[in-house]
Amino acid sequence: MTDVLLAVDFPGRRDEARIADLRLEEAGWKVEYALTAPYSRVPDAGAQAAELAARRTGPAPRAVLAYCMAAPLAHELAALLSPPGAPVPLVLFDGEPGRPEAVRDAARTVAGQLTGGAAQALDDDADLLSDAALTGRPEEVMAAVEDRMNRLAAEVFRGDGFDETEAWAAATQVSGFYLDWIAHLTASLHTARPAWGGRVEHIRTPGHQGPRRWPGAGTTENHLVDSGRNDLLRDPRTRELALTLLGPPTA
Repeated sequence: MTDVLLAVDFPGRRDEARIADLRLEEAGWKVEYALTAPYSRVPDAGAQAAELAARRTGPAPRAVLAYCMAAPLAHELAALLSPPGAPVPLVLFDGEPGRPEAVRDAARTVAGQLTGGAAQALDDDADLLSDAALTGRPEEVMAAVEDRMNRLAAEVFRGDGFDETEAWAAATQVSGFYLDWIAHLTASLHTARPAWGGRVEHIRTPGHQGPRRWPGAGTTENHLVDSGRNDLLRDPRTRELALTLLGPPTA
């Protein structure tokens, strides 16, 4: 039995605590953090999972852990990494399927950050991030969003005195991580939800709207932690519960 856990939790600044804040390493676990550069911009959870699985060496993890909308990607990874007859369990923290409105909110936030507040710069094309576009034409959406974000950022740099070549180079560099994040959220909309037969342990906060039975799971057990969403992953009760559900690591 392996003592490795695979954590799927997109990095970057945010108000919510992270899986790393559970400090599972202090309990003897080896935690691999799956989402590291280079990030995939393929807007499909199955394709992203295949890329991440190809980077790994060694045996299957004891469990795959995920927060929020990383859950669909973690689900695909758990299915891919499961040996025959031994499905890898999934431990979710306020896990949820992808939502088009989450992609739209992220894109508007990014546009505002790139331009100093002009989030409305995305509002002149109602179809750009529509439900129909995000669910039916994700590759086109990502290409269009990348172009739009780079143009917005380049305009700011030109205003700061950069020449055209410098402005585009700076825009591409600055917008890159934001686009990785938008691609991550868009990919969560596109998953086969494989029925891999694994167990799902879902640790959730009061009022969390994620499904009480995770699609594709063999069984789903829901566990309530009376915590605010932002503090769920730093709450000592969450850590204690996660360690209990995981059981002891080997040696």
